[in-house]
Amino acid sequence: MTRTQQLPERHPKLIVFDLDYTLWEEWIDSTSGPPFSYDKTKNVIYDRSGYEMHLFKTTTAIFALIHNSMPNTKIAIASRTHTPDWAYAALKLLRIPELKMTMHAAIERFEIYPSSKIKHFEALRRKTGIDCSEMIFFDDEWRNNEVRTLGVHFHHVDSRKGVTMQQFMDALNKYDRDSRYVQTKLDFSKHTSQQ
Repeated sequence: MTRTQQLPERHPKLIVFDLDYTLWEEWIDSTSGPPFSYDKTKNVIYDRSGYEMHLFKTTTAIFALIHNSMPNTKIAIASRTHTPDWAYAALKLLRIPELKMTMHAAIERFEIYPSSKIKHFEALRRKTGIDCSEMIFFDDEWRNNEVRTLGVHFHHVDSRKGVTMQQFMDALNKYDRDSRYVQTKLDFSKHTSQQ
């Protein structure tokens, strides 16, 4: 992490990622599915027809940054896939070399099923006890910005690049600024009510 990528003071409690075209470069439903085979040298999986599926370039670095530098922040998945078993199988094979663990092992919560992302986030809020206003969400589909109605900090991802390190840092900085603004408003209203 360079000086320009210094982490802000305030971090979200939960960072949530979509899967397809956000963490990996495919729509998993469109592959021929398991059994998947894993290539350790390339950190890719092959579906049963031999088609290669891999993570976007900065995915593992972002996961490593969260684990190594944001100890109070958890990772979750919110994916609308119609083949959740395939997604779980892929996550259990693909690895984060920087952490010497699988993607699956690095993730705290999974909401992987065909549904509105509103339902995914209501489930995450219920199961984690974390308010949606303390969550950041990265997704390549603009329609999923509907989660903003719950208070989630939504960030639209370029489906050709996935979550880049620059976008990730920009999202953290925006969360920090927004949190400070909310805290300032709360402090101001508390102060005026005591006068």
